[in-house]
Parts: sequence; C-alpha cells; structure tokens
Amino acid sequence: MPEPLDNDTDTDSEAEPHVYLLIEWRDGTPLQEPVHAVPLGDRLFRLSYSPGFVQGIAAGDEFRLLDDNGTFEVLRRAGNLAVQVFANEPVAPLRDTLTQRVEQLGGSLDGAIERGLTFTIPYRGSFAAIESVMDAWVAEHAGWEWYYGNVYDPITGETPLLWWER
Repeated sequence: MPEPLDNDTDTDSEAEPHVYLLIEWRDGTPLQEPVHAVPLGDRLFRLSYSPGFVQGIAAGDEFRLLDDNGTFEVLRRAGNLAVQVFANEPVAPLRDTLTQRVEQLGGSLDGAIERGLTFTIPYRGSFAAIESVMDAWVAEHAGWEWYYGNVYDPITGETPLLWWER
C-alpha cells in the first residue's frame, strides 16, 4: 500500500477521523488511502485535503462512502482541483519552491511523501494558468510528473468529469 501523505500544514488534523478511500483493486484486494474527512452524517463526509493517490475527488468535496472497500460517490464539488506531483527523487529540497508557485495560483500544499506532493488549487474558470506553472516545473526538473486528481474519470483516466461546467 502506498504510504499516506503527511499533512503538516494543519494542527487540527488529529481531531479528524481517517476514512479509507479506494485507490484501485490489486489482485482482488482493495488498495486504499487514508484521508482526513469531516463527518456530516451517516457515511457522509467532507474531504479536508486532496488525496495523493485517490482519483476523482478534491479537498472540500462532500461524498458518501458506499462500502467498506472505500468506494465513494461525490455528492457536491467544492470547486477545487487536486494536483498530484511525483518525482524520481526526494521532493523535500524543492518542496518550498514549488509550493510558492502553487500559492501564487491561490493553492496550498495538502500533503507530502518522499517522492510526491499533493496540492489543492481553486478552479477559477480556466486550467491554463495551472498547466503553465506545472508544465514549466516538469520541464525544469527531469523525472518529475504531475496529474490532475479530479479532472478525469478515475476508471478510464481519459474522459473529463466536466464538474467545472455545472
């Protein structure tokens, strides 16, 4: 199982329960990511931080947990983009520099592991500014990749979810 993203930007994170969301199925076993979520009702939650591996959801989204495998249904979108960044090297030496660039877009660092970072960036009517910053970053840093975590269908990885058009 991938190690969970550490969130060292929030002092109240220990008070929030972990919910386990499905990343994928591997050899018939659910691979899950623990995420911080605020309980809203019976199996209803608001996601506190964008996940590092789970697709289809971002910070602030409200969702229903459908089963113990971590399958979920997003009920309300908060208007945020989850941006997942992975590298072939430790990210710590460059973490602050990339975070500053994301903060200029109104975003924030939600979590970090040795070779990955997750950001939440509010959608402001266009993807162009985000893509410009992230594409420039990976062009400057060999072995780095970035993905939107909640723009494409988690199953196909290609079909746009189009939640930003609603």
